[in-house]
Amino acid sequence: MKKKLIIVAIWILSVYILKQNHLLSLHLDALKEFITGNTKYAMLVFVGLWIVRLFAFIPGVTLMILGGICFDPLLGFFLSMAGILISETLVFVLSKTLSSKKLNQFLEHKNPQLKALLEKYNYKFLALGIICPIAPTDAICFLSASVGIHYRTYILTIMISNIPVVMLYSFLGITIGESLLGVTLIVISVVVIGVITVKIWNNLKQKPCNLTANKSITSIEVSL
Repeated sequence: MKKKLIIVAIWILSVYILKQNHLLSLHLDALKEFITGNTKYAMLVFVGLWIVRLFAFIPGVTLMILGGICFDPLLGFFLSMAGILISETLVFVLSKTLSSKKLNQFLEHKNPQLKALLEKYNYKFLALGIICPIAPTDAICFLSASVGIHYRTYILTIMISNIPVVMLYSFLGITIGESLLGVTLIVISVVVIGVITVKIWNNLKQKPCNLTANKSITSIEVSL
C-alpha cells in the first residue's frame, strides 16, 4: 500500500517537472480555449467521462485533477461531484441488478477481507475506502451495495467523503504548471492522508481475524 502511495506522489511530481521543462506538452491553453467556446458541451463530456472511466478502469483522481485544469475551481468541483454521484449510483444499480455472484467472488479474491469489513463497519469503512488515495474505491462501492447498505446511506457517505478529496485534487489541477510549492504541499497532504488511512485500514483488517481466532479458540475449549 505504501509503495503505491509513493508511486502516485512521484507520478504527480514527474508530470509537473516535465511540463515545467517543456518535455511534456499538455496543450492546456488550447484545451482551455476550446472549453471556453464550448462550455456546455465540455461539461457534458466531462461528466460522461466519469461513467466511461468505470469501464475503462480510469482512476477517479485523474478526472478530479482534469476538472481543476479545465474549468473554474467551483465549476470543476461541482462537475466532479456530479460525475462521482452518477457513476457510483450506476455501480450501486449494477451491484443490485446484475447476477453478480462470480463478480463478487472475483472482487473478494482480489481484495480479501473487504466484504467482511464492510459487513462489520458498514458506511464507516466505505468512507475510509473513499478517502484513502490508493484504495480500490469502485470495488468497495460495489461490495458495499452487495452487503445490503441502503442507497441513501451509500450516496450520502460517498458525497460527504468525496468533498475534501475532490477539493484537494481539483486544487492540484489548478496549481499544476503554476506553483511548485502548491503542488508539493498537495502531494505531501495526499501522502499524509494515505499513510493515516492505510494504518487505520490495516488495524481494521486485523480485528476480524482476531475475532475469528477467538471463536476458534472458544470452540476448541468447548470441545475439550
